Amino acid sequence: MITFDGIGTALVPGSRVEFSNARAISGLPAAPQKILLTGMRLAGGSVAQLVPVRIISADQAAVAFGRGSMLHGMCAASLFANPTTETWAIAQDANAAGTAAVWTITLTGPASAAGTLAYLIAGQKVQAGVASGDSATAMAAALTAAINAAPDLPLTATSAAGVVTLTARHKGTYGNDFDIRANHYEGEALPAGVTSTVAVSVAGTTNPDLTAVWAAIGDEQYRYIALGCNDATNLTAADTELNARWSPAKQREGRAFAVLSGNFSTCAAFGATRNGIHTTVIGAYKVPTPTWKMAAAFAAIAAFHLAIDPARPLTDLVVPGVIAPQIPHRFTRTEREQLLATGISTFRVNSSGEVAIERLISSYLVNSFNFPDPSYRDITTTATLGYLRFSWRSVMAAKFPRVKLTEDVIASIKAETIALARDWFDAGLIEDVEGFIAGLVIERDGSNVNQLNLLLTPNVVNPLLQLAARIEFIL
Repeated sequence: MITFDGIGTALVPGSRVEFSNARAISGLPAAPQKILLTGMRLAGGSVAQLVPVRIISADQAAVAFGRGSMLHGMCAASLFANPTTETWAIAQDANAAGTAAVWTITLTGPASAAGTLAYLIAGQKVQAGVASGDSATAMAAALTAAINAAPDLPLTATSAAGVVTLTARHKGTYGNDFDIRANHYEGEALPAGVTSTVAVSVAGTTNPDLTAVWAAIGDEQYRYIALGCNDATNLTAADTELNARWSPAKQREGRAFAVLSGNFSTCAAFGATRNGIHTTVIGAYKVPTPTWKMAAAFAAIAAFHLAIDPARPLTDLVVPGVIAPQIPHRFTRTEREQLLATGISTFRVNSSGEVAIERLISSYLVNSFNFPDPSYRDITTTATLGYLRFSWRSVMAAKFPRVKLTEDVIASIKAETIALARDWFDAGLIEDVEGFIAGLVIERDGSNVNQLNLLLTPNVVNPLLQLAARIEFIL
């Protein structure tokens, strides 16, 4: 039986033709991809807090959120790593109850030879010239001027009596993660007669509450979310929100990325306290690039490549803009193995000195009965499942708008589902199509005459992450 959308009965003779796109689209539909960056703004930013705004350049972000703000840095890092994927940002003001982190650089002198003070501050190179005979006070003043001449830095500087005092632009714990060091690169050295000591003098406290962000974005879908604030409370809020977004009631899949700064023991202990399916925490020890910028860059790289193929592993993809830690500060293979076992994602440094993804996983470790459960470990699993659900819903909505629930329609839905499964197989998203067909169940709901129930059993493709071989040699 042919049904029409806009043609009814008529008495006047003539031909009437309508158009329908029910058969127009074939193959797999493209899922919309959007990145969301969450971080703090400065008071001078032109965009109010909790207002999502699309960002297309770092300069736009500087105006929107204040130059040198956390969110400005995150936008710059994300767009540098991936300028293609649609990128949005939503700002929060710093928590008024918090404290800004304060660091000091203490210099001694006088310099007995000319040279250069070379520092890497929050991933940005800062240099100040030194003349022979310069006092500690003069050198501190010169370094302070060089720091304040770099407006993208997330801190400001003052100096007195040979001490440079660095104050985070925002209140909150993010300032505790600053990496401030002298002579990071080969060939750099303090001028003769000069020493430098870096220390935290005031720890930052109290971040803004991320739950306000979830309320502000409503049901808008962002598949990749970078979290500027990496504290446990806000990660738990992200776990709760993303679980709700993945539910059948909302179906707004998304994954959050955060970076934790700390040594092996700190990262492993933190991972053991997490159990989020949809949050990814990357461990980093003394990495010059700030944690919030790393989170944005990792999220951006994942967004670009998982949009192309959600099942393909991300291993060995370089993360542009992230400065590699020095060799003594890189986690060993044994440490990375144990971090992955505690739900902490890892990276490694390749032969070119670039930071590359090793394995991005969720924080999920145990099921509701507290037994180990690896089912949601790799983020490619949830990325693939999210796409399977999206594409099935998209095809069903396009093929069966405003239909009546008849046996013919049930047969058509079954046929379209099988055809879609074959497309999934051809795209390398699932294995064993025949097993999928054998396991496909379609039945009318026993209590709702308007509902059709389906059981789909896709065998999701797994990433190839290890090869094992035995060599039996012969002499």
